[in-house]
Amino acid sequence: MMPAAAQDFNTTLNRETFYIYDTWRPFRSLSITGGVAYDHLQYPTDYRNPPILNSKSSRDHISPKAGVIWNPSGNLFLRGAYTRSLGGVSFDESVGLEPNQVAGFNQVFRSIISESIVGSVAAPTYENAGLLIEDKFPTGTYAGIQATFLKSDVDRRLGVFDASLNSLGRITPPIVSSSTPELLEYEEENLSLTFNQLVGDEWSFGARYQVAFSDLQTIFKDVPRSVAPTLADSRQKATLHQGQIFALYNHPCGFFGSIEGYWARQSNVGYTPDIPGDDIFQLNVYVGYRLRRNFGDITIGFLNLTDKDYKLNPLNYYNELPRNRTLLVRARLNF
Repeated sequence: MMPAAAQDFNTTLNRETFYIYDTWRPFRSLSITGGVAYDHLQYPTDYRNPPILNSKSSRDHISPKAGVIWNPSGNLFLRGAYTRSLGGVSFDESVGLEPNQVAGFNQVFRSIISESIVGSVAAPTYENAGLLIEDKFPTGTYAGIQATFLKSDVDRRLGVFDASLNSLGRITPPIVSSSTPELLEYEEENLSLTFNQLVGDEWSFGARYQVAFSDLQTIFKDVPRSVAPTLADSRQKATLHQGQIFALYNHPCGFFGSIEGYWARQSNVGYTPDIPGDDIFQLNVYVGYRLRRNFGDITIGFLNLTDKDYKLNPLNYYNELPRNRTLLVRARLNF
């Protein structure tokens, strides 16, 4: 008898996209962008979550786009955007002619939901909004505040095996491959503040603070809540605070040095067993030489001088950090 997991299917992926954008400039200081896109996507069902099925899923999506860039005076700029879009499947995620930004805000992602938690997803829908205010002052001060809202829904099927139980509670054949629907609903809110200051011709200092709120709800539509309430509908939340400070020195002859500090604190809700979160601080130092005419640079540095490991929940997005003290040697050439 053919095992239930022995499968060999040949299915296809098709995507059709139609879009139109236009930018209107009623004044030199104001730029307004509007657009709309239509996507028709046909892709294999649950091919990333075996056992797989010899079937296809399809999705149609209409995505409005809007963006504005306003320079009311001097170096003060305001940017805002609202977009919706349909994500791709496998190789389709890396190919596209449609603009990937509106008013400087990304609208194209491989996945907003951390793949460390839910794995690769297919045909996610995105809804994004962002607002940025930034200014450069005559004192050499740069300041900005940015807020973003990201939302992603994934309606997919997970591969399962269907079987029957006899009166003794034992599994009886036949065992057949099947699938069960799963709905992922994710929301993320971010707020960041940046401040940079030039001091003379050789020194610069800066600081950045960011807080992110992430909320993931997982729903198995065919699992009765009365049978397995935590599996049928689960919800996890995570809040991540991040702070960065730096000091940079550039000598006219080409030598430079910098020191960076990174701090993070995270809290988590809705996990069984509980995830306590973490509170870390790391320190990085660099020295180097920049070649004439910016042809390249040579840098030596130590990362994570505090030798501090971390346990951050990947539900929040963060840049990967060194887990122990690390020596960095880097040579770059620009052609």
